[in-house]
Amino acid sequence: MKAGRMKGFWAVLFFCTAFSGLAVAQGLVSHKAVYDIVLASTKGGAAGVVDARGKMSYSLQKVCGQWRTESVFSLDVGYEMAGPDTTNWRQTTRESTDGCLFEFDVFVREKKQDRKDLSGRAVCIGNKKEMRLDVPVKSQAVFPGNVVFPVQQTLKLLTAAKEGKKNVSSYVYDGTRPEALYFMNAVISDAAVEPSERVAGDARLLENKKAYRFDTAFFEEFSTGRMKDGSPQYEVSVTYYENGIGDKIEQDFGSYRLRSSLTDLKRLKEIPCPAKKKRQALTTR
Repeated sequence: MKAGRMKGFWAVLFFCTAFSGLAVAQGLVSHKAVYDIVLASTKGGAAGVVDARGKMSYSLQKVCGQWRTESVFSLDVGYEMAGPDTTNWRQTTRESTDGCLFEFDVFVREKKQDRKDLSGRAVCIGNKKEMRLDVPVKSQAVFPGNVVFPVQQTLKLLTAAKEGKKNVSSYVYDGTRPEALYFMNAVISDAAVEPSERVAGDARLLENKKAYRFDTAFFEEFSTGRMKDGSPQYEVSVTYYENGIGDKIEQDFGSYRLRSSLTDLKRLKEIPCPAKKKRQALTTR
């Protein structure tokens, strides 16, 4: 399975839109989460998926005023006619807390080596956002100011849920493909807080935390601003705890569905900015 065919896979953890309030941002916990992936259902057929198994890890860490993430997955998919296919994929991002800087790199593992598949940077320019790609080719795009990036979207969803809203929409760029600009709509509902007993590590991060269920549809946007039709490109359901940890993830790709379940948690330390150097007058007196 090629990385492009899994374009929706990481959208479950990389939501993007504006957030309101530093207090919410501070409420996200720096952590690393590991998930087991299995085939939830399939429509079958000669070209259909008959099996899928894999691992996914996602880390979120606040480092000197930026949110840094790393997403890694390895997935084996079996097809009725074509047989097995394996994907190994990794993305790293750096996102400022004000939403005006988003740097991203995507790597595909081939022959035991990581090949950079995508690399770029987006910044605010006036009331718009300018994105420049370095890999696979140098190019440039200008987004409206309401297009937002990964960690912001998680914050937007959680803020909306805490305010009692039942629906939230936004325009999303997640840095997984050059053209991956989506319109996202999420339906929000309260979720039963039932941390799985199988979660190893720092499972206490889930204790006494309120959780929300987000049923999300992604519609691919084009340069014309029009969607191909009224059907979503793909759909994702995920439970988010109020501190930003995700669980019970289901991704619907039309002909099959994948389910990802949280199995391990590790709290990561937030890394402050280095202390400013003392003035030369003080160090040389």
